[in-house]
Amino acid sequence: MKKIILITTMLFSASMADSVLLVKKGWQLIGSSTSLDNMSKFTTDNVEQVWHFDASSQQWQGYSPDATVQEKMSKEHIEKLKKLKNWHGFWIKSKKDWSLTFKDKELNAEPSQAKNSDVIELKKGWNLISLPVDTVVTADIFKGMTAWKYNQSSWELFDETQESNEFPKLGHIKNSDGIWVKAGEDRNISVMEEASKLHNFANIEEMKSYIKERANLYSLPVCGIEPFLLPNFRENVGDFEDAPVASNTLATNTSETNLQEQGVDESDILKHNGTNVFYLGKRNGSVEYINVTSFAALSQMKSSTILSRIALANRYVDSFYLVKDRLVVLSTARFNNEYSIPEQESIAPQPHKAQNIVDIYDVKDIKNIKRVAEFKVDGSLKNSRVIGDKLYLISSFNPQFEISYPKEYFTPSPLCQAFVDGEIDYGQITDDEIKNYADCYSIYAEDGRYYRFDYDKPNVKINDLLPEIEGTTLATQALVTPERLYASAKQKESTTMTSISSFSIESVKYLKSTSFIGSTSVEYASSSALYLVSNEYPYYYDFSNYKSRSTLYKFNFDDDLSYKAVGSVYGTALNQFSLSEYNDILRIATTEGFSWGSAGTKNSLYTLKENNKLLKIEGILSGLGKEGESIKSVRFMGNKAYLVTFKTTDPLYTIDLSNPKKPKKMGELKVNGYSAYLHPIGEDKLLGIGQNTDKEGRREGVKIELFDISDFEHPASLDSITLRAESYSELEHNHKALAYRANDNLFAFPYETYGNSLNNYQSNHYLGIYQVANDALKSYEELQSSANNWGEHRGLIFDFNGTTYISFFDKNSVLTKKLTPKEK
Repeated sequence: MKKIILITTMLFSASMADSVLLVKKGWQLIGSSTSLDNMSKFTTDNVEQVWHFDASSQQWQGYSPDATVQEKMSKEHIEKLKKLKNWHGFWIKSKKDWSLTFKDKELNAEPSQAKNSDVIELKKGWNLISLPVDTVVTADIFKGMTAWKYNQSSWELFDETQESNEFPKLGHIKNSDGIWVKAGEDRNISVMEEASKLHNFANIEEMKSYIKERANLYSLPVCGIEPFLLPNFRENVGDFEDAPVASNTLATNTSETNLQEQGVDESDILKHNGTNVFYLGKRNGSVEYINVTSFAALSQMKSSTILSRIALANRYVDSFYLVKDRLVVLSTARFNNEYSIPEQESIAPQPHKAQNIVDIYDVKDIKNIKRVAEFKVDGSLKNSRVIGDKLYLISSFNPQFEISYPKEYFTPSPLCQAFVDGEIDYGQITDDEIKNYADCYSIYAEDGRYYRFDYDKPNVKINDLLPEIEGTTLATQALVTPERLYASAKQKESTTMTSISSFSIESVKYLKSTSFIGSTSVEYASSSALYLVSNEYPYYYDFSNYKSRSTLYKFNFDDDLSYKAVGSVYGTALNQFSLSEYNDILRIATTEGFSWGSAGTKNSLYTLKENNKLLKIEGILSGLGKEGESIKSVRFMGNKAYLVTFKTTDPLYTIDLSNPKKPKKMGELKVNGYSAYLHPIGEDKLLGIGQNTDKEGRREGVKIELFDISDFEHPASLDSITLRAESYSELEHNHKALAYRANDNLFAFPYETYGNSLNNYQSNHYLGIYQVANDALKSYEELQSSANNWGEHRGLIFDFNGTTYISFFDKNSVLTKKLTPKEK
């Protein structure tokens, strides 16, 4: 029976695993992203000689474990090679195939030169270097220089002025490659900074070649220096009721979609134009509905208020916009979401193709709603914004491909044969003994024969490489083009492409797309720019310092959707409210680490400014929160910021950002529980909605807290309300669940209670209604839905004919009541 070794990697840990590099017999030009403080790894059993070219002296240094060979070097006045830095490349002549292991060093504190851990120190002239971090990049990081790579008995060349095809173009550089680089001057290169910069492509062939190579590298189980863990073994297996008629009279003082930035509209499942209300209904089979009612109909407080319906078949409706008389519906096509598993274990499984759909309707006459355009965009919906007449759609696309590798059969050592055949109890192997099994790395057994996959000779089958767009009046065309696709020099990463596509809503036209290769975790839009944040592992992980990183890409909301700059900070952002742009300064709050991790957490606030295609850090404020606390909510208000951290209690911090170079913590307030969402009430008060907790930090139910921020250095709690036990609100993670109107500080939001044995595990859905009156929180009679619909719910506050009403939208169930004070 065939057995395979599964080599897996540890994503985050206090101590990373030992690493291993397969070294083949003969001459090789290689590198080590781990410094070798001495040459003890090279023994007479495995190595004949090792050479490094010292760029400072432009002289060779040599080492041999054989004293006779070392003596010959000395006679030729060759300086003895005593150690190798983590960015030094070297020539090595091996006597056999063997595995070079690197013992990981535990980091108990941040290195004193953490900022320089990824730097290559180049001297004028020739340099023999390697990558000082565990990554794979293109040779673009050496732009303006010449670079050579020795790859399987042949040379690859990177030279922007080279016109000859005599040598293949240098495709990628991995952490185990030694590289010759000719520099015109002394300079230092930060690999991570250069690798994160985006560039586009000269032509379609260059673009496709880059994507294919990236796809291959991303799929490689073994690529250069890899973590070496003891393996596990496994067997190979192989229509609607008539609604009341009502006059369409305008409602007043209506709550709107809760937006982060004024003038930047966000999609939602409920929109209105002051007369009619559009909301997402309940799915019926493969058909989803958007129901239409009116404020006049809602004011009659009857159970059925649907006046019209828009049916959307074979779609999963996400949300929509209402822009004048246009309803813009965003959805994804229904498709089989299962992965196809290839028979050969060296082929990576691929998901089926996804597709976004933009439907635009003319809803001027709700009795005669007409679809005026449909656009289909390959990929998955990430986010969107509407500014003026333009829709900006953010989508991601995953190329579909299959990659397999030929097998190289060989005879391993008796120790490795016993290890692979399961004759050795690997559970009893100690950490000190693991190095003895390094040569057994990535060996497979089949019918008594042993092999490794030749990952340098991939067989790549492309099924769907690039996304397309088509529409009612738009012939199918490429969504991504060479001059508008931006990519980093980082290579061993996902081939996911993120695209920003613009549409004119009034003229129902597709305008333009700009794309980059990479995924996003948070999307934030100001009125002029879009910021996309990515922290995809391991691209944005600093292995040298055991730190997570976030990279930020800035695109302008101009006619060209132009790419403007890239920047990087440590830690990860919680959500879109973690970012804010003010007076051309970007502010972002991040958390490093996890509250449940042994390494603790670090909360920081960064300010960045665009300069020469880079988002340069202007200032940093760190040390926010107590030990193990992480950021739970952030709210920026002009040149002030309010930030909540939590582990067992909720410190609310007030931060002065008037000097972006020196952010300053001004005040701190400690209360029970935490606020997951912060909402400004005028300039002097702040509303917090989150969870009340016990002394151990265990959640007890939804909590509303009213903060006084009039004294910036001394924030205070004015009032609080804790809702039903074991309650939870969508508002804790989705700000659009809040219905709020500023004229009287009346607000509402949905919440639910978890089911338990006392109620047959049925959850209950409520719409809580409250008001900030002077310095206190006032409660009103809440609405309870009789339906048990899971998913998003919405509240709507409006005045009609001098009366205030509250509506609770729970899919097809709509409950409306007059505003009634709660009895004490």
